[in-house]
Amino acid sequence: MVASFDRKKSLVLSMVLLFLFVSSSYAKFSMMVTKTEINTICTKQDMNSSFCFEILKATPEIARLDYSDLIKYLITYQARYISNTVKLFKLSGGYSKDINSTYHVCVEVYEDALSGRDNSLRYLAAKDYPNLSTLVGATMDDAFTCIDEDLSTMKPIPQLFMTRSYAIKNFSDIILVVLQCFLKYDYYLCS
Repeated sequence: MVASFDRKKSLVLSMVLLFLFVSSSYAKFSMMVTKTEINTICTKQDMNSSFCFEILKATPEIARLDYSDLIKYLITYQARYISNTVKLFKLSGGYSKDINSTYHVCVEVYEDALSGRDNSLRYLAAKDYPNLSTLVGATMDDAFTCIDEDLSTMKPIPQLFMTRSYAIKNFSDIILVVLQCFLKYDYYLCS
C-alpha cells in the first residue's frame, strides 16, 4: 500500500513538473521577438530604420530571444562598439590625456557610458526599467555630447567618429523602444 501511494505521488509530481516545464517553455516561446515586432521597432518615428534593421536582422539568434534577452544583447553589443570607438579615439593621434585634447570629451563620456554597462544589466535583471531607461538615455546624451561639443567643431569634421557616435546613439534608440513598447515601461508612447 505504501509503494502504491508513493507511485501515485511520484506520478502526480512528475505530471506537475512536466506541466510547469511545458508552460514555461511555451511562455518563453510566445515572448520571442517576431519579424513584425522588429518591423515595429525599426519603423518608429525618429528611429534610424536602416541601422535598426541592419542590427536586428543581421543575426538569426535575434529571433530566438525574448525582449529582455534582446535588450541584454543590445547593451552588450553597444558596449563592445563603445569600447572599440574609445580605442579608435586613443589610436587616432589626436587624443591625449590633456583636458584640452580634441577628443578628450568623447573618450571621457564614452568611458563613463561603459562603466554603466554592468548597472544596466543589473537593472534589466531586476526589472527596474525606469533606472535602466535613465542609463540608456544617459548613453544617448553622451553620444550627443561627443558630437555637439567635440566632433562638430573640428575642421575637417572626422566623419568616422561622427558615424560611430551616431551609431552609439542609435543603439540607445533601439533599446529604449524595446523597453517602452514591449516591456511596458512607457506603453502609451508606443500605441
